[in-house]
Formats: sequence, C-alpha cells, structure tokens
Amino acid sequence: MSRNPLFLALITLSLSFLQCSDSSPVIESLDGYKITVKEFETAYDTALDSISRLQNIEKKTLLEFVEKDSAEVPQQFQELNFQLQKKNFYQTYRQMLMTKLVAEKKGYYSRPDVQEVLKQVEMQTIAQMYVSEQVEKKIQITDELAKSECERMRGLDKNIQALTIDKCLQFAKAQIKSAQTREQLPLVVERIKEEVTIKRNDKFDLDAYLAPKKKAIEPETTPEDPSK
Repeated sequence: MSRNPLFLALITLSLSFLQCSDSSPVIESLDGYKITVKEFETAYDTALDSISRLQNIEKKTLLEFVEKDSAEVPQQFQELNFQLQKKNFYQTYRQMLMTKLVAEKKGYYSRPDVQEVLKQVEMQTIAQMYVSEQVEKKIQITDELAKSECERMRGLDKNIQALTIDKCLQFAKAQIKSAQTREQLPLVVERIKEEVTIKRNDKFDLDAYLAPKKKAIEPETTPEDPSK
C-alpha cells in the first residue's frame, strides 16, 4: 500500500463518495460489499481531479503523465506515476476499502477521536480545493501570451528549442499558470477573509492563550562540601 500521505488522503476522500447502487458490472464483492465499475471509475476520477486541483496541474496533463512508463518520468515523480496507474490504484483502493469495512464493523470508525481526525482532514482538503478552484478562475492564458512565452523560453534554453511547437506551448502555459497562481493566491486568500464576519471576544486574551508556556526555572543547588 502507498505511504504517500496526500495520495492516501485522496483515496479516503474517494471512499466518501461511494455509490449506493448502480447497474454497472460488479468487479468483486468484499464482505458482501459490491465494487462496481461505475463506483471505481468515479473514485479514480475523483482522485485525479483532486490531485489536479491540489497540485495545480491541468487534468489533461496529469492524464498524459499517468500514461507514461515510470522510466520516462523524473525520479521524484515515479512513485506518483506508479500509484496512479489504474491497476495499482485499484489494489490500493480495494485494500483501503477492506480496511474501512473492518474499521466500521469493529466500531473504530464511530469513535469520537477518529471522527475528530476525519473532520480535520475534511476541513483541510475542502479548504485547499476551494482556494485552488478560486485561483483557477482568475488565471487567464491567451494563445498570444503562450506564444510569446514560448518564444522567450526558446531564446533562453536550447532544450526548449528542440521541443515541438505544441510541447513548447504546453510548457509555456504551465509556466504562465504557475506565475499567475503565485500572484493570485494571496489575493484569493484575502478575498476569502473579507467574506467572513469576525467578532472577537474582548474578554478573552487570545495572545496570552496562544503564547508558549514558560517552564518554571528550578533554583540551582550548591553541592555540599564533602569535608563537612
């Protein structure tokens, strides 16, 4: 099973959207629970869509990345490429589903401490996805801008000169998107803050509450004179 925290979180998110029933073929049953083609395709698409949003990668580009052989991608991305291969994703998905079914049967899923962790994961994921989507709406990349960036990069890098025009434009759009994302991200966060009404409790000293606790300093002891 994958040990990538982000990947596992996205699988968990996919599990929360399980279909109650559908007419698509059943792949297999786990303790009576039927995994259907529609359910798995939905889970897989949800994971791809989530990674696309959280990592600020176009879904089309992500799919092209998944279709490559692991040897064709940089070493630091080989694990993600491996994880997103459909056959590997399915094995991880079914293992996590089996674990979820057992956890529910044993009462683990309903424990208050576990529910608190799930709330934290949900809040973090929704916040990241929402901010990413709002940033995406602000990004504007025209064909003229992409062509201009492509020409600029070709003048600076011989490797880019060797690319086809389509690949160069794709790379240029990715660079522009990355730059616009860095520019828009703080603006989007500020706009979100402006939509929330904040009312502080003047009777509560927040600074004192959040301040690190100081450890009590123990008085130094003078060693006894062994001659006494």
